[in-house]
Amino acid sequence: MKLAPRRTLSLSAWLALAFTLLSVLLTLLLTLLSDRTASTQVRANIGSNLAELANQTVSRLDHAMFERYREVQLMALRLGDAPDLVEVRTEIDRLQQSYPTYAWIGVTDPAGKVLVATRNMLEGVDVSARPWFGNALRDKPMGDVHEAQLLGQLLGSADVEPLRLVDIAFPLRSAQGQFRGVLGVHLSWQWARDIKQAIFVSVGRSRTVDPLIVSSAGMVLLGPPDVQGSMLRLPSLDAAGRGDNGYVRETWPDGKDYLVGYSGDRGVNAYPGLGWRVLVRQDLSEAYAPVNQLHLRVLVGGLLAAVLFSLLGWGVARLITRPLLDLTDVARGIEAGYAVKAPSANAYAEVSILGKAFNSLVKKLQDNESEVRQLNVSLERRVHERTAEMQDALERSIASEERMQMVIETAQDPFIGMDFHGRITEWNTQAEQLFGWKRDDVLGKSLAHLIIPERHQTAFVQALAHYLSTGQAPFEGKLLERTVRDRRGREIPAEMKIGLIDTGGVQLFSAFVHNISERKEMQRLKSEFISTVSHELRTPLTSIYVTLSMLGSGRVGELSADVQELMKISLQNCERLIRLINDVIDVEKMDSQQFTYDMKRQPLRPLVETAIRDTQSFADSFGVRFQFDVIDDGEVMADGDRIVQVVSNLLSNAAKFSPPGGLVQVMLSANAQRVRLGVIDRGPGVPAKFRDQVFERFAQADGLDRRQKGGTGLGLNICRTIVKEHGGEIGFDSEEGVRTEFHVELPRA
Repeated sequence: MKLAPRRTLSLSAWLALAFTLLSVLLTLLLTLLSDRTASTQVRANIGSNLAELANQTVSRLDHAMFERYREVQLMALRLGDAPDLVEVRTEIDRLQQSYPTYAWIGVTDPAGKVLVATRNMLEGVDVSARPWFGNALRDKPMGDVHEAQLLGQLLGSADVEPLRLVDIAFPLRSAQGQFRGVLGVHLSWQWARDIKQAIFVSVGRSRTVDPLIVSSAGMVLLGPPDVQGSMLRLPSLDAAGRGDNGYVRETWPDGKDYLVGYSGDRGVNAYPGLGWRVLVRQDLSEAYAPVNQLHLRVLVGGLLAAVLFSLLGWGVARLITRPLLDLTDVARGIEAGYAVKAPSANAYAEVSILGKAFNSLVKKLQDNESEVRQLNVSLERRVHERTAEMQDALERSIASEERMQMVIETAQDPFIGMDFHGRITEWNTQAEQLFGWKRDDVLGKSLAHLIIPERHQTAFVQALAHYLSTGQAPFEGKLLERTVRDRRGREIPAEMKIGLIDTGGVQLFSAFVHNISERKEMQRLKSEFISTVSHELRTPLTSIYVTLSMLGSGRVGELSADVQELMKISLQNCERLIRLINDVIDVEKMDSQQFTYDMKRQPLRPLVETAIRDTQSFADSFGVRFQFDVIDDGEVMADGDRIVQVVSNLLSNAAKFSPPGGLVQVMLSANAQRVRLGVIDRGPGVPAKFRDQVFERFAQADGLDRRQKGGTGLGLNICRTIVKEHGGEIGFDSEEGVRTEFHVELPRA
């Protein structure tokens, strides 16, 4: 069954849908914003109303207590000089009648015995132990709410709960200040209920608003039955205790959430207050009921507005798309190839512009068709020319490759090419002769497994992997000596320089391999010859040196002055030959890499002091003395014996070329990176034309005086080699006829 094509929505439908969605979204956003703002304001007003109720309650309590406080205080002042008890009784009865909430009023003598009281209650009773009597003596007129004890049975209580009283007591003093007793008043707690009724009757019965009066200790003095008489610990109480006035949302011990307004007792004028705190609570759901009603009204209004805007959007979309339908017919005519012209429409500027664009499009299409024909002709010509150029480039590339292959084949040394995967890509005829494999046998095979000895294969693979991961090839362009093997497994010492080509299209390592077996054999023979000669010469020379030393010292008898001079010359020449043999042996060890170093972390100063001590006798023979100045010392990683050898050589050279009685300065200094040793003499200096050759082997400056000083010409060359093996540098500065300084710098450990 053939499925019907899916019908797409028209532009008018899309515009209407867009208008509808936008209007709904905008209406919802505005509704939410206005609802949030209004809800926040309503919640704040509800909380503020509760806070205001709490504040009004506190104010009424403070002012009511202030009135009682002031009445009792004034009566105490009047009764201080009252002539008899009859007048006192008249005054207190009148006060109770004026304010019936006074449950009991009495006057005591100084000892605390009640002399006169309203309705004759407690007359003759000793009340000195009651708290209100002691507070009056201590000038503390006010006492907090408490249950009636002595009066509880006499007065009784109409309510289920026991009678509770607030104490007010002032001392009675005569005009001369004589203490005559105490005026005590017990104020019934009923007055607080009256204040509650007066304030909260306006709230109405439809909303449950619970006022609570809490003592400074946290006990509920007046409140709902479920919490009255209990202790509360709430954040709102803490805030009210600090004298703050406000509201808070909190969870109470019964597990319910309440909106609570709070305020604290602040006193009025002379009345200090009792630290009471007033809380006005309302169940959170009931308190915020107006907010929920507001939510519903705003939501309904927003939905109605969204529907209205959607209908308006649909009508506007129809008006906008009607001119576009006319232009659609024009577009279909252009698609069919007709030279149609768009009708002029003045519905709105965009439609007019679109019509002009359609007319311009028709003309442009005709012009483009002509240009395309011309471009096709030009493109065919350029393709033909480009093909000829590429053919010529290909022929040149082939010729260049053939020339390169000819150069490789006619080279005197074997040539090997390897790709970045370690596979052989080039193998000339000389390589076939050296290694024994034909070109076709090795192409594409692993170079490491073919000609690299097994003990070196791991290092070869690691070097190749290092380049592929980092792009760094430290071996490139350097002359290297390596060991390779041929088809029979025979190891061949070879010298090579590795080239690298990495152009993206071509990735190649290349190397010309030079067989140095004959040179290695010559070096071995030379080493054996030098070893044999040095051994054969050193033994007899040592015997000759010992014999000449004994003869020169006079142990075998006194010699004439001429013979003594000849003995001295012979001894010096013998010493020179021994030094020459030792230097030659050291040079040979360096060349054959048999010169070993025992590197240890150590300070440089003790090594310099050892060299100075070893060379001092040699310097004494020239009448030269050493001066060692230490500016700063530092630790180096060094072979102590080799460093002593370097310093001794520099000191002996300085002593030889210093004038008799001269001074050789030895200076040691250091910085954060290097330790520096300088040896300074005041000899003739190094000639300018000889300075480039100072550290070469067997190098000695011309001049009779310098030749007479002796030396092998190898000492400074050996010093340079030792210093470089330590990672340091050796050099000199010289002013002919003034001074010469040879300096050594070693890295700090």
